[in-house]
Amino acid sequence: MSAGADAAPTRHDGRLHVYVHVPFCARRCPYCHFYNIGHDDGRESFFLDALEREIDRWRRAGMFEGARLATLYFGGGTPSVLTPAGFGRIAELCRTIAPAAEALEWTVEANPDDASIERFAAWRERGVTRVSIGVQSFDPARLDFLGRIHSGERAVEATLLAAEAGFDDLSIDLMFNLEVEGRKPAWAADLETAFSLPVSHLSLYGLTIEPGTAFAARADSGARLTVPDAAYAAEFRMACRAARAAGFEHYEVSSFALPGHRSRHNSAYWTGAPYLGLGPSAHSYDGRRRWANASSLTAWAEALSTGADPRAFVETLGPTERGLETLYLGLRTAEGVGGDHPLLAAGDARAVVDALLTDSLLRETGDGRLACSERGFLVLDSILDRLATFVDDPPPTAPAPVGGFDNLQGGRYRFMDS
Repeated sequence: MSAGADAAPTRHDGRLHVYVHVPFCARRCPYCHFYNIGHDDGRESFFLDALEREIDRWRRAGMFEGARLATLYFGGGTPSVLTPAGFGRIAELCRTIAPAAEALEWTVEANPDDASIERFAAWRERGVTRVSIGVQSFDPARLDFLGRIHSGERAVEATLLAAEAGFDDLSIDLMFNLEVEGRKPAWAADLETAFSLPVSHLSLYGLTIEPGTAFAARADSGARLTVPDAAYAAEFRMACRAARAAGFEHYEVSSFALPGHRSRHNSAYWTGAPYLGLGPSAHSYDGRRRWANASSLTAWAEALSTGADPRAFVETLGPTERGLETLYLGLRTAEGVGGDHPLLAAGDARAVVDALLTDSLLRETGDGRLACSERGFLVLDSILDRLATFVDDPPPTAPAPVGGFDNLQGGRYRFMDS
């Protein structure tokens, strides 16, 4: 479907989940495939003017009628590079979308180098309830490998500053699957440091080499950047053990949280709830269709300034695509999917399910649902491929990318996270 398709949304259920892509970064990391550009005051103002027009566009299309803002997520890019005035403006713009739900979850991503007690306190005063800090590692060699400009000490300090500012919903990101000398003790030390800090959530990402990145060019030249499969599995299981010992629930393949501190925004994605993405390259889903904005600040903003459609594509999902997507997203979570999911009744799918249960890749939760085991999380792509065999005329890639890191080896099925 062309980008000029009708913008009128499918009706929501009264709860809005909104993601805002802030496209600015101080430096592009060699593994990053998200759209981002350098930051300056002129670009910031240009972005915010266009964002105001995009919000107004969706308001006129009826997207916000009768809605409450349930979750709001500022990702990127690096939202923490915004000036205080810029952050204040984006906050005000987003609060005009719809009245906040009684317990609005509002997350902002931050880089350690941007952390200060003044910045975090200002966010709290604006209504931000949750901070996600892009730590990736505390180890100097691993940080250098990843092209990160902060130190391990600065990452610790940033986390402590966020806690001091009053954020008890505090998440950090860690990356594994890095072919770095001394990786096993360094990974163990990263986990020990992470769980010694006052965090309530951990997002765990296995490095994936994305096309078009600096790492992809190095890999094409013969550099070995990721670890063998057995080491990948060992690092993942080490993290799972450390999380359990610290009292964290493994509630989604890449996500661990203390009880009561799951990411409600990301959980909305995994349960198939509609969500709206704002900003260049942001993706959206309305329960029937999904679309993505142009991955260019200039193209996105110019379309909005001329009344054109800023989206790069819009596609309507048929029953097969929706079924595969709900199956995949459900199997990402600890709750899994209902045993009566229509695709599990297709062809000989039940025999495959029984084989996956026998192999301890799937487990029965006791309430008629099927979920991945810890081993199953490691081969989720393979599980989906086996189950999709019985779907009549499956799409060539399902579900389509909607942004975010790939958390599994194979990496064909992608989902937005932070």
